[in-house]
Amino acid sequence: MIINKILNNNVVISEEEGREIILMGRGLAFGRKVNDEVPQDLIEKKYVLSGNEKVLLSEISPEIMEMADKIVNRATALLNKKLNDTLFVALADHLHGVEIRVRDGIFLKNFLMWDIKRFFATEFEVGKFASELLGKYLGIDMPLDEAGFITLTIVNAELDNGAAARDLTMLMEEILTIVKYGLEIPLDTDDIYVERFMTHLKFFCERVLTNHAQHDLEDNELFSMMQVKYPLAYQTTQRIAAYLQQTRNYQTSDDEQLYLTIHLSRIRRKKDEHGI
Repeated sequence: MIINKILNNNVVISEEEGREIILMGRGLAFGRKVNDEVPQDLIEKKYVLSGNEKVLLSEISPEIMEMADKIVNRATALLNKKLNDTLFVALADHLHGVEIRVRDGIFLKNFLMWDIKRFFATEFEVGKFASELLGKYLGIDMPLDEAGFITLTIVNAELDNGAAARDLTMLMEEILTIVKYGLEIPLDTDDIYVERFMTHLKFFCERVLTNHAQHDLEDNELFSMMQVKYPLAYQTTQRIAAYLQQTRNYQTSDDEQLYLTIHLSRIRRKKDEHGI
């Protein structure tokens, strides 16, 4: 392989079997120039790029790329699993977008932090690591919200293949149908409570597909209260649980039922307040 483009001393672009690749390694390009042979013993990481990814990464600094690579390494180590190969590009793209936004003084509030930290604790540790790296690069203290956004990017990469993504989409559609009939209302995707439920539902469905249920509550006082106070939301949750038990042999824990009921009660209550 030869060097097609040098991004910095540690990152070069090359080609392998007609495909453009990013090669990383300490001192990989030091003292070298375009068309020189890539020193194989210095290559630490290789990323194969699709056509769209080549265009995308052409706008991203090598520093951000190296940062994305460090985050991939940390995620792989902490999660102890191979992640989707698209994670590197997804992270680089996300970090680049945050860099532009932060330099313009724009910070976003992450309304999903509670769910993210509760259900994806390990991924959130990676998100915090990534946020700290980016903050150090930008010379600022990054708000924890950004760690949450990065966590979502990592969670998305845990879907191993297209089949898993299709299964996820189909399962979400099936549950949304139960919700619409159970709550007796249409779901407005522009509604903030519906939006939050959709995100929670995605996480929940991922656990169903991987058969990774949350443990039952040790103290179910809140769950008991929700059953009485929001019977329609609770009944809808029960229908979801029964459907998953019947079709996928998945036992929905009290913990999961509680959070589904909370989300559904908020949607129904919002509609009731507006006289729907």
